[in-house]
Amino acid sequence: MKRRSLLGFAGAAALGAVLPASGRAEPRDCEVPADMIEVSARLPHLAEGLRDKLPVNIVALGGASTRGAPAGAPELAYPHRLQLALASFYPGVPITVTNKGMPRQSARQMLERFPVDVFEQAPRLVIWEVGISDAVRGVEIDEFANALQAGVDLAKNRAIDIVLVDMQFSRRAAMMIDFERYLIAIDRVGELNDVYVFPRFAIMRYWSEQKLFDFDEVAENERSRLAARVYECIGRTLAEAIRSAVR
Repeated sequence: MKRRSLLGFAGAAALGAVLPASGRAEPRDCEVPADMIEVSARLPHLAEGLRDKLPVNIVALGGASTRGAPAGAPELAYPHRLQLALASFYPGVPITVTNKGMPRQSARQMLERFPVDVFEQAPRLVIWEVGISDAVRGVEIDEFANALQAGVDLAKNRAIDIVLVDMQFSRRAAMMIDFERYLIAIDRVGELNDVYVFPRFAIMRYWSEQKLFDFDEVAENERSRLAARVYECIGRTLAEAIRSAVR
């Protein structure tokens, strides 16, 4: 299978499930063990803005799953769901999450977009979803880790908090693509820099194991509805983690 086909497959394979009629995620669908999203890193610049009730800009940088194309509309993507959840946590604070997802980009390609897509937005926080394209393409681990480190350094040098988000999970994709090395690299960069890594891969694997979602079997005409449910859960769960990091 060609690499481009694998990229499309990896995104689609993470969006399979049997859906309720509503197509919306129920709170129980999004449940994860508390220790799975436990946060030790802090987000001081975001916390300052929230505390002082200043306008808060957040940039979500990433690939197709950040863009939310499988769900069919930008308002169904996880960055918008994150914005809604944070607004409910912090009423009276103007919070904007700007979606800068672009499909099929490596970490290095996304890094090159930082000056325009990140810094020109003057964010207090950047959420960097990364890894799927690098894993599909087999990018050298050192090259991948160096790109992550450079992005973290650029953000911190500009007093911007950063959160890393790792890959989506599906059994089918994991059988074809070596995600493990890239997951380890993301965790290592996070650990070395005191940066929170949102464990999307582990969370989605947990949902699969608990049969809350089945990420490998779904009718094609149901995929967009499932994508919306998954993105809603990701946005809601990420908001909870961020709230922990600013306390």
